[in-house]
Amino acid sequence: MPVPDRIVVDRTPWATRVAFLASGEVVDLWVEAADRPSLPGGVALARVLAVHPGLAAATVAIPGGEAFLSDRAVVEGERLVVQIVRDAAGGKRAVARAGVELVSGPVVLTPLAPGIGLSSSIRGKARRAALRAALAECAADAAAGLLVRSAGAGAEIERLVADATALLGRWRRILADARGSEPPCWLEPPPPLLEAVLAHAPGVEPEIDDTGRAFEACGGADALDSALARRVVLPGGGELVVDAAEAATLIDVNLPAGGGREGFRRANETAGLAALRQIRLRGVRGIALVDLPRMTDAAARARVLSLVAEAAAADPVPTRVLGWSAAGFLEIVREGARRPLADDLLEQPGEPAPSPRAAAWAALAGLRREAARIARPRLCVAPAVARWLEADGAPIMQAERVRLGHLTVRADPALSRETFRVESED
Repeated sequence: MPVPDRIVVDRTPWATRVAFLASGEVVDLWVEAADRPSLPGGVALARVLAVHPGLAAATVAIPGGEAFLSDRAVVEGERLVVQIVRDAAGGKRAVARAGVELVSGPVVLTPLAPGIGLSSSIRGKARRAALRAALAECAADAAAGLLVRSAGAGAEIERLVADATALLGRWRRILADARGSEPPCWLEPPPPLLEAVLAHAPGVEPEIDDTGRAFEACGGADALDSALARRVVLPGGGELVVDAAEAATLIDVNLPAGGGREGFRRANETAGLAALRQIRLRGVRGIALVDLPRMTDAAARARVLSLVAEAAAADPVPTRVLGWSAAGFLEIVREGARRPLADDLLEQPGEPAPSPRAAAWAALAGLRREAARIARPRLCVAPAVARWLEADGAPIMQAERVRLGHLTVRADPALSRETFRVESED
């Protein structure tokens, strides 16, 4: 799965859609609603609402909601500066950390983790020593840490020190603002979407379009339809069936019969890569389990695993292919910070509702408990339950009418399937 080389941004007053492309294929999709921006990167003054000793964590108030904090011991009511590292999604709170990281180019400031760290790609003993000394002097008064990533390997020391100095000034401003503010409030709002886009695909200039035509023409709209569908057709036949649960995303693979042993192997390889593409397009985070048709050939299984792992390594979001589970699933973990597409664009599944049949049984059981005190009982149920009683449940109703001497059923749209009412017609 190649690195993005083109970005198309479609802006509307209500939402912004972003398609990241590589060699003409959409590989990433972001959709950000105007009324629900993504929060990662924002720095807030928070207040501790509750401490959870069993989890070694706490709930903190942040602007507009709450976040889960687990990287520092805190006490209830405490004020502290935190950084949002993961959006809330699927009923789970956003995730914050006290270990703030501020970034400028290849330089990272870590205020709560003192020390100087240099990427191994920075070569030369003399250069490393000079850079380390310059950064240590820069951070001496702040008791903060500084890291230089691989992107700074060829940068001038003066440029890197300037970035570090700017970051230290930024941190001092954050602390000064925190002293004069009441939580919860933003000390540095979450970065604008375009800034996050540039960080996701460095070096690629976004194409801004306010008409929607560029997004359609580049394949963004088709890719978005695919990323929201439960069933995704595979090239060469077969399909993926994607179901998101709270604990994991489950991807079932259905392949057509035939093709022989070699065709079966190739179809599994194609399906494994297609499943990984859907995981990335949908912005899935957490565990994904891919149920590929069983391969008894160990070499073929190893080949699928290798291909998927190689493609996953190109994802800008850390994605680990853990291998085959004992039950035969291909297990993948993706550590996304943004909300999955489904969280903003699909209706989330609710609690399971009883079938009309099961609901009718429960209502009839309640009728048996209460009918002894009513001469002419009427059973009020939800419309779907009433329809079942009139059709498939008609023999049961006839038997109950014989037993009770009288019984009518009334459909009440105000009732849910789980509720019913027994009343008298007198």
